[in-house]
Amino acid sequence: MDENRDREELEKLLKRMFESGALNPEELSKVAGAGLNPKLLGQLFGQVQAMMSDSDGPVNWELATKTALDLAKDGQRQPSEVISAEIQNSFEIAQLWLGEQTEFTNSQPLKQLSRALWVQDAIPLFKDLAEPVAASMSKALSENLTQVMPEELVGMIGPATKFLENAGASMFAAQLGQSVGKLSENVLSASEIGIPLSTRPGLVIQNVEDFLKDLETPKSEVLIYLAIRELAVSSLYATNRWLRDQVATQVSEFAAGLKIDPESIQNLAQQIDPSDPTTFNLVIESGGLITPRTADQEATLVRIETTLALIEGWADAVAFSAASRLPGINQVFELLRRRQAVGAAQKTFATLLGLELRPRLQREAMAMWQQLAAEVGTAVRDSIWMHPDLLPSAEDIQDPSALIKRLSGGDDDFDSELNKLLGN
Repeated sequence: MDENRDREELEKLLKRMFESGALNPEELSKVAGAGLNPKLLGQLFGQVQAMMSDSDGPVNWELATKTALDLAKDGQRQPSEVISAEIQNSFEIAQLWLGEQTEFTNSQPLKQLSRALWVQDAIPLFKDLAEPVAASMSKALSENLTQVMPEELVGMIGPATKFLENAGASMFAAQLGQSVGKLSENVLSASEIGIPLSTRPGLVIQNVEDFLKDLETPKSEVLIYLAIRELAVSSLYATNRWLRDQVATQVSEFAAGLKIDPESIQNLAQQIDPSDPTTFNLVIESGGLITPRTADQEATLVRIETTLALIEGWADAVAFSAASRLPGINQVFELLRRRQAVGAAQKTFATLLGLELRPRLQREAMAMWQQLAAEVGTAVRDSIWMHPDLLPSAEDIQDPSALIKRLSGGDDDFDSELNKLLGN
């Protein structure tokens, strides 16, 4: 074949691929030259064919769920009946002790989770958090693609649009499924990413059993504290139902500002190895296609981090007080705090938003909640959660003196603001 004939045949093949997904690797090998391995091409286009499967949105959730479940089930085993009984007993103790520290409650029974059940509960939450990000990336990519395509290929973009959308949905799903599946191997509770997965408090029994194996800290005390803290977060969300929507809305606000750098698209082909489909994921994960954050996005990330720090800091303060009668509470608390500093919440928000949560801010938020409890009492402390506009700011976390003054009746600002928000 001459060069023009090769080009015409290749364009026909690509057009068929974009329109229907029907492509014969051996035929492509003949057109492109004997140096291409039909078997290798068959593997590559198996990946391509999967990307062509119809997706209902910016993420192929069926693929994400399957990927995550496959990983979760791979190392899953049945935990012992002994650990299940011990966890149930610890939860009953947690209900009694936590009730002494806060009026926030959750009457739902404890959910003893397997890794696979954790994934099934986690996917709807990740859908709420990840879909706005994926939708914004997909929209920005499609808007910029035609600007950087060679003129002779622009006419092919129309038939290829669905392919590109499904490819993006599949790549994002594969990455997300991998992340959720790996998290299921280590998470201890249903609220470990900072937001409860369901209305019921829950612990991942196999992971808790594995975590306790080599600890020198008394295992019964660790179990009681884990149960108290899980119930604290679950009760906070159950009593203040706006809280979950607040975090999801802030993530959506961040996603709305995502933009794709057109120049980066031009370099995309140089970064992808067609023989290794995982390089698609590496490009997406690197964030190299995304322009630097805007000032509005940076402000939104501060709000997200502050909200999560307030939630985690409150849970730490309340759980620590509730478990204070445990002889080894300080050792137990530090053990779990160190684990939390590199835990599921860190990995989740780093993957989705590139947000590195600062453990120091959570420690400072815990200290603020403890100071509020000492100065104005637990009931007044918890009244702050009645409305999102009442939440402390990052400045209040650093220096809660003005907040304490408002709450203690030093001025009428807090009461008047609360009455206005509640319509009184």
